[in-house]
Amino acid sequence: MEFKEIVAPSMKELFIQSIENMILSGELKIGDKLPTERELATKMNLSRSVVNLGLNELKNKGFIDIVPRKGTYVADYIQYGTLDTLISIINFNGGSLDKKIFDSLMEYRLHNEGTAAYLAALNRSDEDIDKMEYLYNKMLESTSNTELSTLIFDFHHVIFYATNNYIYPLVHNSFRNISIVLVAKVFNSFPADHVIKDLKTIMDMIKKQDPDKAKEAMDNLIIHGIEILEENYFKNS
Repeated sequence: MEFKEIVAPSMKELFIQSIENMILSGELKIGDKLPTERELATKMNLSRSVVNLGLNELKNKGFIDIVPRKGTYVADYIQYGTLDTLISIINFNGGSLDKKIFDSLMEYRLHNEGTAAYLAALNRSDEDIDKMEYLYNKMLESTSNTELSTLIFDFHHVIFYATNNYIYPLVHNSFRNISIVLVAKVFNSFPADHVIKDLKTIMDMIKKQDPDKAKEAMDNLIIHGIEILEENYFKNS
């Protein structure tokens, strides 16, 4: 049995988490002005350097807006945030998605994954097909929902990579933890056999370089997955 090292969060990380929680809970509202760095350091018993570094990271994540000579304000983090902002929102909710975030994420998947399958069928290499076949065979052997959902994520990642578009795989990888959790939840309520069969169809269409049928198969898989999650995710989360 392997015991992993426990690493305590830094003061900067604790400061960021504290401000994020105040914003996401509504204690600090969009447009609210924060105290000065000196005042925050005094109130929270921190050094000004920690506060300065933390505020700059919060700005990069879209949570605050620093206006020179005017002050620091809570920003519209949905409009100006990043994928890091989404991760903070999910962590604040204990690893769960609220309905609005869920619907937005599913809509994103529906619009992008079918297109990725289409492009992969046009641009895939033999090496891409070999990777898909390897992951598919590992799925057939898997007995763990978490392991299976990880393999499925990696399978989709190969498809995104096979598009020959540099942005698709980078963005997809940002959703790794979220996707693995969601897919595992599907398999808590629905047998994996149907999903694996659909992935085989997608792989075959990409291998045959049939973009229309590859996209159709991917769209069907995503739509069916959304239906299962709609029925079970919020009830069981």
